[in-house]
Amino acid sequence: MLVVLSHIALLAQDREGSKGSDFIITIDGDIVKTIYRPEIVILDSGTGVKSVPISYHPGALSLAKNDRDHLLSLDDSIKLLLKFEYNEYTTRGNQKVLNYEIEIGKEWLEQAYMILHIYNTDKKPYKGKLKPIPGKNYTFELDYPGGQMIRLRKK
Repeated sequence: MLVVLSHIALLAQDREGSKGSDFIITIDGDIVKTIYRPEIVILDSGTGVKSVPISYHPGALSLAKNDRDHLLSLDDSIKLLLKFEYNEYTTRGNQKVLNYEIEIGKEWLEQAYMILHIYNTDKKPYKGKLKPIPGKNYTFELDYPGGQMIRLRKK
C-alpha cells in the first residue's frame, strides 16, 4: 500500500513539473503509439541549435513546464522543429527507421488539441498525389480547434 501511495505522489509531482498538450500523431492513416528520440529543436541564428526533450503517447505530448514557458517566450522569427524517429515494420518483419522533422509554431503548444497527420509521399497511396516537403519524402496536415491545414492533392 505504501508503495502505491508513493508512486501516486511521484506521478502527481511529475505532472506539476510538466505541461502536456492533447496531441495525436498519425502516419499514413494509423495512430502512432510509440515514437523514439522525440524533441523540439530550436533553430536560432543568434544562439545556434538547442534541443528540448519531450515525451509522447497517443493523445498527449508533454514537456517540462519551464521548457514550455521558454518556447512560448521565444521570438516568432525563431524556427521550431518537432523531431522524432518512428519504426515501421514491413510485411516480412523487417524494421525501417523513419526520421521526421516537422516545422511547428509555438501556438501549437497553446491549442486545446492538435492532430498531426503525416503522409509518406514515396508510398503508393500518396505518391504523385501529395507534394513532399522540400528535401523530404513526406508531408503533413493538421487538425486543431481553429480549423485545418490541408495540402492540395493532385487528381
